Amino acid sequence: MKRFFLLTLILGALVTAQAFGQTKSLTPKAGAKKQTIKKVTTTEVAAETKPAEPVSKSSFDKFYDRLSIGYFGSVTTPTFEKWDSNNAAISPEFSGGDPCRNCDTYSLNIWSQVNFGYNYGGTMKFNVIPRFTTFFDSPSNQSAGERGMVILEDALVGFSGVVFSSSDKKFNWWMRPGVRLPTSHATRHYDHADFGKLTYGLEWLNVLSYDFNPAWQLSLVFQDRYWIFENRYNASRNRLYTAPYISYTVNDTTKVQLYYENMLENNKRWESINGKKPVYYNVWQNAYIGVAKDVTPKLNLFPYISAFVNDVPFSMRSFWAGLWVTYSIK
Repeated sequence: MKRFFLLTLILGALVTAQAFGQTKSLTPKAGAKKQTIKKVTTTEVAAETKPAEPVSKSSFDKFYDRLSIGYFGSVTTPTFEKWDSNNAAISPEFSGGDPCRNCDTYSLNIWSQVNFGYNYGGTMKFNVIPRFTTFFDSPSNQSAGERGMVILEDALVGFSGVVFSSSDKKFNWWMRPGVRLPTSHATRHYDHADFGKLTYGLEWLNVLSYDFNPAWQLSLVFQDRYWIFENRYNASRNRLYTAPYISYTVNDTTKVQLYYENMLENNKRWESINGKKPVYYNVWQNAYIGVAKDVTPKLNLFPYISAFVNDVPFSMRSFWAGLWVTYSIK
């Protein structure tokens, strides 16, 4: 293709030179008509301004143009009562008082994902999202298979995009159905006495948002997640996550956001497998407020302060902090 483009330039130059030579040979003598000169000049300009044919892109260039790459990281700190990097904060329903109230077996960490999105021309993008966790300490009570500095989490493959918008564009429904691939150590080595091995996971994530005006926005995040054991498609382990939040736009680069999270989970209870009826327990209630700031056009930071609503009586052990990091790589 480069040769063809070069050949076009050469031919264009030859045509221009030929027209220029013709102009010189037709220079009028005294009393000659001007019409002949005008005709030759028009030919010369047309030859000089003839556009070169565009160079077609390679298959890789076309693919890369449709590809988007983004990073998201979530930092979880210890509780304010016991600021110990050995144990990140966690809901009281999960901590069980060991090693301390609201203390996770995971240390202070940042959970990360890299989102590769491909726009194939449909309503939704195709996404491949590998995930991993980086630890900043190594507590002795952390599982032996999860004591590395970096561990892989289950990756997600799915589709995402806005599936519905109102005519005035104030209401939008974003959706991401996907499959969690068993790439983590915990999933690949999971084996329950009643339910068997964990095959993979299914997830349906939705974000509904409404803009009251340029400053105020109300949104709702809803996730329906299933753990699939031995290829059995049921709610033997099912999580329902709901998170309404309010956003206030301060200026072009700053937003104040207030979240409330609620998580219900049926954990390995199913009549057809172990004789137990599904029971959805309230395992997580969390509220937090923070400021989302566009540091650069590509980098956004959201530091926040959070509290476990279901930790009673309320104390400093109920509070912790976090940070979301969003960066648009491409």
